[in-house]
Amino acid sequence: MGINRCILLLLMALLAMPVAMADGIGDDDDKKTVIQRDIRRLHPERERAKALKKLQEQLSRKAEPKADPWDTSDEVWGTVDVPRSAVKDSAAVQGRRLGQWQRTSKSPAEQAALDSLLGRDYSLTEYGHRRMKWRDLPVTSTVDQLMPGFVVNDEGDCLSKYVSGDSISNEVFFTFAMADGDSEPGPLRLCVRYYADDPLDFDQLIFNIDGYDYPFYPGEHRHGSLPDGFYWESSDDVLDARYKDLVYALAHSNWVALKLMSTRGIHHVKMLTDGQRADFAATLDLYRLLGGDF
Repeated sequence: MGINRCILLLLMALLAMPVAMADGIGDDDDKKTVIQRDIRRLHPERERAKALKKLQEQLSRKAEPKADPWDTSDEVWGTVDVPRSAVKDSAAVQGRRLGQWQRTSKSPAEQAALDSLLGRDYSLTEYGHRRMKWRDLPVTSTVDQLMPGFVVNDEGDCLSKYVSGDSISNEVFFTFAMADGDSEPGPLRLCVRYYADDPLDFDQLIFNIDGYDYPFYPGEHRHGSLPDGFYWESSDDVLDARYKDLVYALAHSNWVALKLMSTRGIHHVKMLTDGQRADFAATLDLYRLLGGDF
C-alpha cells in the first residue's frame, strides 16, 4: 500500500469522526447528558439579576412611573414575566467559525463533509436545576432558637415578627395557629396582603421560583376600599398536600418573583426580598418542630 493511499485513508477517517460524534447528539435527552454542570445552580444570583433587570427596563419605559405601595422595599415591580431562555450561538460566533473553516483549502469531498457539519444546529438548551420537589429534610434549628423571631397575634396565629400587623400593607408569608397544650398546631397557611391605588381582584398567584412557575389558587378573599382612594385585598388559605412542592420551594429558594394575576387584566409582579424568603424557611421549620405536618 502506497504512502499516498495511507495518507488518504487517514484523512477520510479523521473526517468521519466528527460526523459520527455529531450524529450522537440528537434529541433533548442526549443534550442533557452533554451538560454536566448545573448552570443556574452555580450562579442563581445571575437569574435573579436578570429578573430585576426586566422589571427595571419596563419602569424606564413609563413616562411618569408612580410609586406603588405594593413595593415595600428597595425592590422594583412591573408587569413582565420572567421566562426561561435558551442559550444559542450568536450569528457572529457562527460566522467566525465558518470563516475559520473556509480559510483552509479542502477537496470537494472534504468541503461537502464540512458543509454538512456546519449545517447542523449545535445550540444547546440551558438546563437549570430541576423543579424542586418536597423533601422531608430534618430541621437543624430548635424551637428556642426560632421563637424569638416570631409573635402570636390576638387571633392566636404564629407569624414572623417582621410581618406588619395592620391590613393596609403588602405582605406574603406563612402562618399557623398555635396549639393549645400538647396538641398539634393548626394547618400551615399562605397569607397575601395587597394595598394599592388600583383595585386588583387577584384570583391566581404565580410564584416564579429559581426560574420555574408554581401556581397557587387562593379561595375567596376579602377586599375593600378606603376614603383615601386606596384599595386593599387579603387572602388566607390552608396549604394542603397539593402545595407541598410550592412550600418546599419557597423555603429553599434562591430568588422568587410573585405575580398577582388579576381578573381586571392588570397583573402585578414583585421580587420577594431575602427577608421574606428567610421567613418562609423559618416558619416552616418552626411549624414542623411544633408537630405540624402535611
